[in-house]
Formats: sequence, structure tokens, C-alpha cells
Amino acid sequence: MTLSIVDIIMASTEEEINALVHMKIYRSKDDIISDAFRALLKLKPNLKIEIAIDLYRNEKVSLWRAAEIGGLSLEEFKEILSFRSIKIESGEKKEETQRRLINAGVL
Repeated sequence: MTLSIVDIIMASTEEEINALVHMKIYRSKDDIISDAFRALLKLKPNLKIEIAIDLYRNEKVSLWRAAEIGGLSLEEFKEILSFRSIKIESGEKKEETQRRLINAGVL
């Protein structure tokens, strides 16, 4: 059986992950993955916007929450959705909108 380059890289990565856990630098593989994911989002902040768009498009989060996840203002996020021809739906209650505006210091 011949190993592909992907198999070799994955095996090497697995050994490196195991070493970090063995040396007690991380408690678990999940902690390493979580840390690596946070670092990835810091390195590539546009990925946060892509995640927010996907979550919003699939109705997993509200428009407000998606904007927060993407690190954008509500208007900035709406502009991106509009540019990508993604339908904008505002299903929040008036009270929720007011609370968010108060928390943002707008009201």
C-alpha cells in the first residue's frame, strides 16, 4: 500500500498533536484544534464574515448575531448580504432590536 502525501502529512500532524498533549502543553486534541481555529480566524478575519453569512443564510443565527460573528456593524453586514444577493430578513422583535441599540450606545 502506497501512502499519499496527504496521508504522510496527516500522520506527521497527528504525531505533533500527540506530542503537545503528551508534554502537557495542551490538555487535549480538542484544545489544540480550538486554539488553532482561533488563530486561523485572527490570521484570516474574512473567514469570520464567511461563517456569519453561512450561519445567517442557513437560519442558524439572526441578522444581528451574524453581524456580531462577522465583526461588523449591522449596516456593514447588510451591505455584504445585498452585494451577494442574499435576501435580508428581519424577524427580530422590536424589544430585541431596542435592547441591541441600547447596548451599542445608539439609543
